[in-house]
Amino acid sequence: MAIISFWSNIKRETGQTLSSVAIATSMAIDHNYKILEVATGFQDKVIENCFWEPDKVSTAGLIPGMQQSTFNSGVEGLVKIVQSNRTSSNIVADYARVVFRDRLDILPAPVTDNIEDYNRTTEYYAQLLNVANRDYNLVFVDIDKGMSEESKKAILQQSDVIVLTLKQGLDCLKEIVELRKNTSFFENNNIILLAGKYDKFSRYNVTNMSRELKEKRKMIAVPYNTLFFEASSEGTVADFFIKYRTITDQTDRNYIFMQETKRACDEILFKLQELQIRV
Repeated sequence: MAIISFWSNIKRETGQTLSSVAIATSMAIDHNYKILEVATGFQDKVIENCFWEPDKVSTAGLIPGMQQSTFNSGVEGLVKIVQSNRTSSNIVADYARVVFRDRLDILPAPVTDNIEDYNRTTEYYAQLLNVANRDYNLVFVDIDKGMSEESKKAILQQSDVIVLTLKQGLDCLKEIVELRKNTSFFENNNIILLAGKYDKFSRYNVTNMSRELKEKRKMIAVPYNTLFFEASSEGTVADFFIKYRTITDQTDRNYIFMQETKRACDEILFKLQELQIRV
């Protein structure tokens, strides 16, 4: 019932994709929502590789409610459905891959290796998200920097919440200030700032950055975590979250990662409530 887009206008790496994966997975495990994670990159399998070994659906770490998935033709197949006006209830689920049954699905990025075909496909993302929004409580969209400006703008305009990802540092703070001055969508009050690959020991921690940017609430973060980073390339992110979901040792770096990710989930839900969007 709500579209949450992860986006950044910063050219440098911000950890956007893995941040969206971490938050979507945590949300699916800890909250009773049906979630779709949408990948949009050109020849990009980062999100798929977080949950499955390359070219293979992994059965590692299956728990009650988790199942294998039959992968159809993904977003390209959905585009054909949209073009023919034959959309029906739960049609998106037929083209997605299942991580946790009735909790978390993944809609992979386009599989084409032709950039022109990719651009034509991304023109339909806004329509696809409207279809998906009928059947899922939360639709997470990882907006790729390589998409056309028109396609990105269309997704941002229909997003209920925009998670703007950034890196820690003075230069990024300046870029956010300039973005606020020159970009009208900040007036909608549906922006959440997120520090990706976060290092809490930096002088540019979330408390200081939030103060500098005059944020009413402390910005969210997804810390850099070696085990999570490794899991993201081994297809074992689901296993990672299941293993550490109940960790209580506050001296453990995985505890910090899990707590910050859970706080990010809570802040997104708070923003949706603040905007009075029903999920």
